Amino acid sequence: MKTIIEIFTVLAILICCISAANKIDYSTEKVDYGKMIEEYLQTKKIEPTIVFDNDKRNKINLLEHKFSWRNLEKGIEIIVDGHAFTTSNKMTSNIVWDSGVENVNFANFLQQIKIYKDESIIGFVLINKPCTGLGCSVNYQIIYDLKTKKQTYFGRFRSGFEFELYNFNSDNQTDFLSKTFYGRNAQGIDTTEFVLYSQTQKGDFKKFETEEQKKFWFKHTYTEFQLNLDNDKFEENWIEKINKNGR
Repeated sequence: MKTIIEIFTVLAILICCISAANKIDYSTEKVDYGKMIEEYLQTKKIEPTIVFDNDKRNKINLLEHKFSWRNLEKGIEIIVDGHAFTTSNKMTSNIVWDSGVENVNFANFLQQIKIYKDESIIGFVLINKPCTGLGCSVNYQIIYDLKTKKQTYFGRFRSGFEFELYNFNSDNQTDFLSKTFYGRNAQGIDTTEFVLYSQTQKGDFKKFETEEQKKFWFKHTYTEFQLNLDNDKFEENWIEKINKNGR
């Protein structure tokens, strides 16, 4: 009887040892922060009513709105339902990259229009065409409020060409997420900072702040194309916890 008990005891110890050896240590698993950010933003994104990708036209009707645009010596003139405005000498609200805010004069082609009917907002994406070198990584976004005709300008460098609106605060205020590229270091590692802007009662977009905090942001450090997650780093001072992985 004693022998049988001893045998079962040894077997139990062996099984425990095997289970411990095969157990995955998730605490050291690499986190794909780029994917984490993308999945988080998807849950906050406001879907546009209609999207138009420019097919080289300079005049189009979308829903009940009429659009036309033309190149100027500096910038572009855009007409929305008879109201004209130009991008000439307009400055971005955000820091685009290390050099600071940028003049939108560089843009000479309207690439995309998005209409958000419920929010009474139109989004424009502008680029330079044909582009060369670093200019191919630059684009600008204009948020146009249909009620007040206010425009807010943003710019991006090496951080995507999409235009998106969000609802981060559940406060009935439409939000925009600016991106600032802080350069590539000697090891080929990039850093992009995301900053929260919200629509004001005047129709324009300002950096969201509270009495306790003047800037809400998160920052992603990564290797280009995220080929090496060893270099991935995520920092946040945001309105809620994004990184729930604990590392």
